[in-house]
Amino acid sequence: MATIEQLIEEVLSLPPAEQQRLREALDREAHLAQSRQAQDRQLLRADEQRWLAEHKEEYVGQWVAVEGENLIAHGTNARAVYRAARDAGIRVPFLVRVKPADQLPFGGW
Repeated sequence: MATIEQLIEEVLSLPPAEQQRLREALDREAHLAQSRQAQDRQLLRADEQRWLAEHKEEYVGQWVAVEGENLIAHGTNARAVYRAARDAGIRVPFLVRVKPADQLPFGGW
């Protein structure tokens, strides 16, 4: 298998049109990988939404940090809950304030 240095040398020896073609192919692949990651995150957050739907009555008025189907932290202070989730190793915590089911959203004036 070639080293990265060898691959770079090979690419630099290609004519400019071929280098451009390679660049475009790599850009397409990177874009597809980012799209897959975004879709994966959305699917993963479906677990958090499901957990929230099943347990929200237990945590009304509190902030909850959920990872997958697991409650990581909860409390009335959003910053403390966020920090607890980060301290637990969650890079991007799913953090939400649980509102009563009958509370209407505020629209302002």
